[in-house]
Amino acid sequence: MNRGREGDVPEGTTVIRKAVRSVRLQVRPDGTLRVVAPPSFDVGGFLQRNAAWIDERREEFDRMAAEGRGKEDQLLLHGRFYRPVPGARFSIDETRETVAFPSVSALRRDLSGMLKEETLVRLKTYPDLTGPWSGRIAVKLQTTRWGSCSSLGNLNINLRAVALPDTLREYIVVHEAAHLRERNHSKRFWLLVGDRYPGYRAAESELRRYWVILERNRIWGSLQDVG
Repeated sequence: MNRGREGDVPEGTTVIRKAVRSVRLQVRPDGTLRVVAPPSFDVGGFLQRNAAWIDERREEFDRMAAEGRGKEDQLLLHGRFYRPVPGARFSIDETRETVAFPSVSALRRDLSGMLKEETLVRLKTYPDLTGPWSGRIAVKLQTTRWGSCSSLGNLNINLRAVALPDTLREYIVVHEAAHLRERNHSKRFWLLVGDRYPGYRAAESELRRYWVILERNRIWGSLQDVG
């Protein structure tokens, strides 16, 4: 693996060499690049040929992250940004827009507990989806999705969901609860979701926007690191 030190490959590029048939290029939400390419492939030339597309993707991510620009060192929580301050215990001051906590690991633990309790309460409002549910809820910091439902009916909720506004946290619960009845993203699944959350398409778009904001947020990055 090379990180920006391979010929004409720009800084901030991760190059993974492996036996693949075709090159794969990913522009990450923070603007860095990830390339998977065969051992002898000219990555530098490939990136030059695709420079316009790369710039377009970066500009798109910049637009999506606009709300969080200049607030990368604040904690996004329930759709609002809070300044972190030292404190003996976790507390939120909505008037001063501050969040107190003794350590990053303690903050992660308290946020996890808060989100798990909230999710359990929300699930109870959808008995038609959960039925006689006997699964469990786990709060994790997942790197690619907001939640998941296992074949055993256990729900995983991404800790990042606690950063979202109330309506989007509600949507994530509806989405995962619907998987208790339909395991895939079939037409029947989206009908279930749409019956209970008609604005799910707009919610999906908003989730993508918030994901980019969180990817660029340094406090949320530190929460990821202590996992």
